Amino acid sequence: MKPKILLTMLSLFFATAFAESPSDTANFNVLHGAAYYNAVLTPSEAPSVHRNIYTPYLMYGSNLVALGPSNAYGIASYTSNNQTSFLAYLNNMAMLGIATKSFGFSIAFDIDEKLNFFKEKDAYHKEETTEIHGRANNLTLRLAFPMQSIDFLATLRYYQSNDSLAMVDYADSEGKIDYDYHRLAHDIYGAITFTNRPSAKNFSWRTGGSLGREFWWKDSTLKSTIDPDDNYKHTSERDDSYFYASLFYNFGYIVLKSGNARVHVGNNATLNAYIFDRVEDKDNHRKDAYMRGTLTLTPHLLAEYVLNENWVIWASADYSWSSNAYREEYIELYKTEDETKNYFTRFSTKSGRVYTTTGVLFRYKHLTLETSIMSGFYNNPFRGFTGNTILFDFSGIVTF
Repeated sequence: MKPKILLTMLSLFFATAFAESPSDTANFNVLHGAAYYNAVLTPSEAPSVHRNIYTPYLMYGSNLVALGPSNAYGIASYTSNNQTSFLAYLNNMAMLGIATKSFGFSIAFDIDEKLNFFKEKDAYHKEETTEIHGRANNLTLRLAFPMQSIDFLATLRYYQSNDSLAMVDYADSEGKIDYDYHRLAHDIYGAITFTNRPSAKNFSWRTGGSLGREFWWKDSTLKSTIDPDDNYKHTSERDDSYFYASLFYNFGYIVLKSGNARVHVGNNATLNAYIFDRVEDKDNHRKDAYMRGTLTLTPHLLAEYVLNENWVIWASADYSWSSNAYREEYIELYKTEDETKNYFTRFSTKSGRVYTTTGVLFRYKHLTLETSIMSGFYNNPFRGFTGNTILFDFSGIVTF
């Protein structure tokens, strides 16, 4: 019995893999999973589930379940009464959204609240309790809609990257000490994106920009009934807060195309700027300010081959290069007759690694399976694999 089952499976594989398919009916717009989305950088890529949920209105009309064990995600969507509702779990985030033919909206959130409680008491009747509250919350809103031949996407995000509160209560026969320490690291970010993908033929582009603010704050309070000098102390300090902005322009061009194959080339360019708040040291009469800028270029290549209606083979490669500029200004003895301004400027460039990915997609009726393997090379690709950046991906999609 088992040999017959194995023979049947092999027959199905070879029949679907080598069946003839007319070249003029090849369909490149097969729905892909996360492996394709993460590896392919060109704006003219084939559709993928992740691209659609990150541009919510593209989920309209979808009835599917997508699972990715290697990327830890699960996505489900359902269409009824000209409206699509979808739910996604993406690593540690949950996403809810709706999509219609004219617009799409989603909300993604990650609520991470932690509380640690310690209580100690020794033989000398000293008692100490400590509470540590930690937060790392993320809330992201997305709105997308078509504008004739262009897609529009707006993103707003609020992120608590390091919000911790420690409360220490110490008591003995001499009195009591209360100490609270609070550290904040909050980020507010907004971005807009335009792409000509709905009307693109051989040339496609994606462009946009973002603006954000990240601020760090330290706040501590000390109350004591033991030491009169420490009866009440409060300190507040702002640390490494900054504004940041980004502009990007990505393009892709199909340079080769036949009935069953096509090749894309392109480049992604990003310009980032960071302007840090001026920090004043009143004790040493010093005031600092600095800014940083980064230009990143990422040329990329994508080749796709539709073997037949069941099999698609694709391979991609990209290489990154960045240039950084850093400028610091510090004023010594400011607001005095001996005020001195000093400047420090530094430029640097850095070449990244070449990343290559090869993937295979199999589709049969309502089932799609996709697998890929990605590896990073050294700056000199002839030196071989780095050895610790080989990534394997597997995902599946069921449509209804």
